[in-house]
Amino acid sequence: MMTPSTDRNPGFLSALERLIWTPPWVKWNPEANHDLSWGMNILFGMAASFSVANLYYSHPILNILADDFDVSDQRSSLVPTLTQAGYAVGLLLIVPVGDIVRRRPMILSLIFMTSLIWLGCTLTQSFSAFLGLSFLVGLLTVTPQLMFPLAVQYAPQRHRATMISIVMSGLVFGVLVARLLSGIVTQFTSWRNVYWVSFGLQVLVWIFLFFTMPDYPVLSPGTSYPRILLKIVTLPFRKPELTQNALIAFLTMGMFTSFWTTLTFQLADTFHLSTLAIGLFALIGISPVFLNPVISRLIISRLHPHGSLIIAHLMTIAAICIGTWVGTFSLAGPVIWAFFGDLGMNTIIVSNRVAIAHVDPKAQNAVNSVYMVHTFCGQLFGTAVGNALYAQGGWTWSGAFNVAQLIAGLFVLVLRGPHEKRWIGWRGGWSLRKSMTEENAQPSAAQGDIEAVNEDTVTEVPTEIPTEDEGTKEKIEDQDKKGEGSRDIHIKSEA
Repeated sequence: MMTPSTDRNPGFLSALERLIWTPPWVKWNPEANHDLSWGMNILFGMAASFSVANLYYSHPILNILADDFDVSDQRSSLVPTLTQAGYAVGLLLIVPVGDIVRRRPMILSLIFMTSLIWLGCTLTQSFSAFLGLSFLVGLLTVTPQLMFPLAVQYAPQRHRATMISIVMSGLVFGVLVARLLSGIVTQFTSWRNVYWVSFGLQVLVWIFLFFTMPDYPVLSPGTSYPRILLKIVTLPFRKPELTQNALIAFLTMGMFTSFWTTLTFQLADTFHLSTLAIGLFALIGISPVFLNPVISRLIISRLHPHGSLIIAHLMTIAAICIGTWVGTFSLAGPVIWAFFGDLGMNTIIVSNRVAIAHVDPKAQNAVNSVYMVHTFCGQLFGTAVGNALYAQGGWTWSGAFNVAQLIAGLFVLVLRGPHEKRWIGWRGGWSLRKSMTEENAQPSAAQGDIEAVNEDTVTEVPTEIPTEDEGTKEKIEDQDKKGEGSRDIHIKSEA
């Protein structure tokens, strides 16, 4: 019955086949070593950077957009609002799909469609069309949130924290550079040139990914879309570690967005800086991005995530206190806050990512959706409350609010210890160093993918990092019949 339809659309099917075609050298080989390389890791960071930048190019040029489209400033403010709304919908409805389909064609299709829609934003002369296209751009700009689970899943254990931090650094770099580049280029030329540059960067990333990105297998074959959406609802009630780190992300991103939105008013009203100087101030926030992989290597990879989170919270609280007080009379205050505050924020986010890496290896994108929804809500919360407090009491009030958010995050952290399996308590010890098992363990998710390729049914994968490989497990099962000691080893490996 499908033949007539197929015959009527040969061009469309041919284009679709080319889009999802997989070069032979990146096809999945279950017997090969699929550890994430540094080159692919950097490419993931670039893809995250150039994709997330789409959400922020419009922020510093809303007045220019209003003049060019002949609309009011209030109406032009709908551009970032609708873009962020589309992004929120994408986090909820599109990111979880990454658990039930092949991720290579999904990522390539998202970037390809986003590029086409972005081209429409660049060319359109209608503000209504620009608004609608901006919503669709936000909806499809979820590529970075598909990169994080891949980095967690395939990064070698000894480099996992550093590789996650590289993707995170790319994300933050994209957020800050988008505002900086957009403001500077628009001041000397047309805003459409910024959009043309972004279009070219997205096409470039698509080409690189098309020829180098492996065709990773499906995480949860056989799982339906409604079931994976239901898992997003149930995960926060079943996984204490996910809920704890998601709440910390909510408060941390609330602090981050509150600072950067109120900073503009403080620099303009108190220190009388020009628009260009305020835009260049973002360079201070960018510099910690390059230090984050070093911090990850020296601290996060050696400590339990709990330990690095405590250090990052204390450092960030100190930076906010100094920045709030000194910032009332000296430009050094915002500089200190921007540098050390962003460094602390990046460390918190990477530590969170490491902490939730094995919450549910067969539903990593659903886990990421839960985490990112909390992050997004924290951004909205921080922007709204921070601006309201700044309007009422100035820099000191907004700074106090940010200190309160970080103290609340530290409180959430200490409610549940590093080895606690339940919701509250410190059972399992106080040690903040990684155990030898954690340092030498192999990633379970990659192994789960290999199994998924060779099996017709979905099998359960342990949420803890396995301490034995499959061959050893079989040997242990044979030895289990011979002695009680071997039975204990078997039980431990299956726990």
